[in-house]
Amino acid sequence: MTQILRFVAFALLAGCTAPALPEDERIDGIDWILTEVNGLPWVQDVSLRLDDDRLTGVGPCNAYSGRREGTAPAFGALDLSSTSMACADAARMQAEAEYLNMLRQAISVRRDHGQLVLNGPGLMMVFERREARGDEVF
Repeated sequence: MTQILRFVAFALLAGCTAPALPEDERIDGIDWILTEVNGLPWVQDVSLRLDDDRLTGVGPCNAYSGRREGTAPAFGALDLSSTSMACADAARMQAEAEYLNMLRQAISVRRDHGQLVLNGPGLMMVFERREARGDEVF
């Protein structure tokens, strides 16, 4: 009798789990590379990874992390912090500051034809999926 009850309990729990999203709809657990901002190419290396309520990435100079708020399509990047590595190139430092500021402004997230798109007031950031390339950060 105990085994039957365990089986029934297991079957009920298995039925309560959320179905996995199809690969072309998933946004979490993927490394994304910023390729475009407001219709213009983004030339500095910037990555983003979303994992449940966390976000992480690497900017042109530093790694960053923060708290992700909202359930897609809602999005918020809160409590962003980054490492404090000096960057010899002023343009890269400027790009990193601009990126983190834009990330704070994003209020929605979606998948669109294999891309990740973050939107905010007057803002559209387009990310492509980053393919693994060995030990490289980028």
